[in-house]
Amino acid sequence: MNSTLQDYHTGTKTSSALFLFILFFVTLLSGCAGLKDSPKFKFDDGVYLTKINNQKQHVYIENTNDSIAVYSLKKGWHRLPPTTVKPLKSYTLKNTGKEAGSHKYWQNSFDIDFMTIPIKFRPSTQSFPKQFSNNVNGILYLGYRNDTYRLSYKTNPVGKISQKIAHFGISGGFITGFGATAMNPWVTNNQISIEYDGLIWSKGVAVVMGVNKFTFGLIGAIDHLLDKNKDFWIYQGKPYLGLAVGLNLN
Repeated sequence: MNSTLQDYHTGTKTSSALFLFILFFVTLLSGCAGLKDSPKFKFDDGVYLTKINNQKQHVYIENTNDSIAVYSLKKGWHRLPPTTVKPLKSYTLKNTGKEAGSHKYWQNSFDIDFMTIPIKFRPSTQSFPKQFSNNVNGILYLGYRNDTYRLSYKTNPVGKISQKIAHFGISGGFITGFGATAMNPWVTNNQISIEYDGLIWSKGVAVVMGVNKFTFGLIGAIDHLLDKNKDFWIYQGKPYLGLAVGLNLN
């Protein structure tokens, strides 16, 4: 009887782990699809910073079929009515001639992401060794972000020039969210005799990076168990490191 009950629990845990893995995989795929179409990962029309004659300046980028027009904006342009904002000059980076080269533009903005932490690393505590955990969780990230776009042009053997846009983003900010953790006698110093998934609240800081269509981050945070066994949980309020992947919401 005990063996049958143990097999049942083992099968249930295996099914739960498989379900969580499938859920995370689907979330990751949908996240990547969303990132692919996110404005932050495309060099869209808009206001950017760049250097003109070795001086930092705001410009407006306008994409056309075969070129990119760059309009230099007046100082204080964002405080003026739109009808009075006129370009000081414009120039076009066409895919021809000596203008083929490398050009860098960047934007700064506030960032809101939905993220998940597939891996947590917890330091050793009391008699429990270091461990990695992969419980399901979801967090909201708020931070300040810099996105840099580098345009480069290459000439192929037949003389045609192609354009390439590389994107790199970096952001720092705060995270908060909820997740699950395994509760059992081993993580409570034998203060409980059952096994279940406890609800936890996470909070901390994160550094998030984006390279072209991919985004990931490193998180430092603490967890708080939200039930009556919180005083027994050996990781209550203890710091951990996490690897995060995310879906950009803005």
